Amino acid sequence: MPSYSILLALLAASAASAAPSLTTQAPISAPTGSPTSAPAASTVTLTVNTTTITNRTPVQLNISGVNGPTDADVVALYYATGNPDLSRPLKYMWAVDSSSNYLTTGSGTLNWNILNQRHNMSFYFFSNVSMSNPFSSTTYVGRSTQNLTVANPNMPLQGHLALTSVPTQMVVEWTTADATTPIVMYGTTNGSLTMMVSATTKTYNASSMCGSPANSTGYIDPGMLHTALLSNLSYNTRYYYQYGDTSLGMSSVYSFLTGPPVGASSTVHFLMMADLGHTTLDSADEYDYDIAGDMLNYSPEGSPERADQTIQQIINDNEYQQGASRGTVNAMAADTTQNWTLTFLNGDVSYARGEETMWDVFMDQFEVLATKAPVMLVAGNHERDFPDSGDRYNTASDSGGECGVPFYQRFNQPYNTSMPYVDDQGTTRTPSWYSFNHGPIHFLGYTTELDFSPGSPQYLFITTDLAAVNRTVTPWVVVNGHRPIYTTSTSGGTITSVTQVADDLRDALEQVFYKYQVDVTFHGHDHIYERTCPVYKKICQNTNSDGSAGGPMHVVVGNAGYELSWFANPTPPNYWDKIVLEHGYSRCTANMTSLSCEAISSVTGIEMDSWTLMKPMNWVPAGPTNMSAKISAFNTIYNPNGNPAYNVLMSLISSGNVSTSVTAAADPIIIPMFQKIQAVAAAYNTSGGL
Repeated sequence: MPSYSILLALLAASAASAAPSLTTQAPISAPTGSPTSAPAASTVTLTVNTTTITNRTPVQLNISGVNGPTDADVVALYYATGNPDLSRPLKYMWAVDSSSNYLTTGSGTLNWNILNQRHNMSFYFFSNVSMSNPFSSTTYVGRSTQNLTVANPNMPLQGHLALTSVPTQMVVEWTTADATTPIVMYGTTNGSLTMMVSATTKTYNASSMCGSPANSTGYIDPGMLHTALLSNLSYNTRYYYQYGDTSLGMSSVYSFLTGPPVGASSTVHFLMMADLGHTTLDSADEYDYDIAGDMLNYSPEGSPERADQTIQQIINDNEYQQGASRGTVNAMAADTTQNWTLTFLNGDVSYARGEETMWDVFMDQFEVLATKAPVMLVAGNHERDFPDSGDRYNTASDSGGECGVPFYQRFNQPYNTSMPYVDDQGTTRTPSWYSFNHGPIHFLGYTTELDFSPGSPQYLFITTDLAAVNRTVTPWVVVNGHRPIYTTSTSGGTITSVTQVADDLRDALEQVFYKYQVDVTFHGHDHIYERTCPVYKKICQNTNSDGSAGGPMHVVVGNAGYELSWFANPTPPNYWDKIVLEHGYSRCTANMTSLSCEAISSVTGIEMDSWTLMKPMNWVPAGPTNMSAKISAFNTIYNPNGNPAYNVLMSLISSGNVSTSVTAAADPIIIPMFQKIQAVAAAYNTSGGL
């Protein structure tokens, strides 16, 4: 078992790279409108190898001449007009990571990957940053005189697709700096895009949002958001398309496959996930108000405290960036098992939480998946919740002041606007719930962040919609939400806690889902994959005589990218059929008589779970006691071989000697955490989980 020092050495060795020579010099100077309390002169020099940014442009930055370098010196990327007293950095890197000799030489090299964020940018240097001494005039030293110039601010980027309630339509959305003349060119033959449709344009600003940091230090210009509607599409047909402005630039050519007619006896394929997040391409850090203390309480290289931070980041897959998310997105985009026609993301989408630059990073990362098939979403707490903004809880600030504005502006969904509602503050709002049919499935999306209690507008929509489903046309009913209706979590005690909301959801909706014979629900929020039996009121239901089961199955798919929920209940109740602590996604297939899903590890590609629901041809609901599904198979053995984080974690646990290189002050934090994980892992190993 490697010691902390050996582990850190291995991590450092894997990150080290030779610094290439740099050619374009950009010495430090004071920015326009920047703090006047910065040193009048500085010996710090920054040089870069390019000043022109297209998108995802590699930039090598050389640091030299730092007098009295510290562990907490930072190089941060800002808009060229940025003032660190008024805005957060777009992202930043620690200067100490530029060279193993930085603390003695005051020099080193940082390798960046710069996105096109529509405005020119510049590197700023800060000295000795900490939580009590953050990015501001007190730590600001200076900035490069030569900006990073965006070659084409109107490059069409961040493309994504969505469905409407009409199965022969498709929505195409993307972003540029200016309104331009946005269009989509499309056709059924690559190289012959003979059809064209114009797009509408919208945006949002700081005053649109509810609170800080979204409407203050975290705000950046989101650009112009374009939406085009493609209509009268043929079923089961591959369309090729590109978007943009013919005079300013068009995107690459992408393609999507339309679904079958509603109720047809053909097969559909879709992907499912929740709690995704994002990570930067260059592993640069981002400022997150919610966990700023973790990021800025920087410990010296080689110290026990730094070892603790490193180990916790391995376990948590980096709390303030969701490192597993990019792997999940790429794995889903590369999944060619079937021709999938639909993707679902059930809340906690970007984890921007009011730091609006993170939406750019997320949308860039998401494009590779979202341009291949339409993405349907529901809002999570980190998109929607903020006090006095109309959410159900009215106490949580999980959205960082966004209160859903970026989410709803960026993602077109077929919301049921015939049922507007008035929130507790007397504001009339557009509903955040919808339904649509896709092949043999009726999908319903609802939000756990708004009132779902009996008598509420959302409850009325859910009950009315489910009562109207024609099960001879769409025999399967799938419900999507964010917070889970069933959970293995032990977190409780507040109105927003996982267990309390699950209790509230069951009190309000479990009988509804049972009565209208919902087949399966997918939720997130818990960062784990877990699945119940067909269940009602915490009791597994028997299989019916026609081969269907006696109640809905509930699946939690919150394992897409954020840190895993290691503190789940190590002794889950017997209505849980599967629990897996591993990042991944689900891929599903449905026809008129079967609905099946496989849970796939995005780390190893291994199948972690599989299940199938069955019903006979021409199945008709026989009443509320004759439910609609059967589990015919599921995988009971899974071991995430090849997962480095898992292997390191298990090595640390099995050593029984994790305190050797850890200070006594740190032990009360680290040791109980490992002991808890060990108990969870042991319990899940017994039941075929981990």
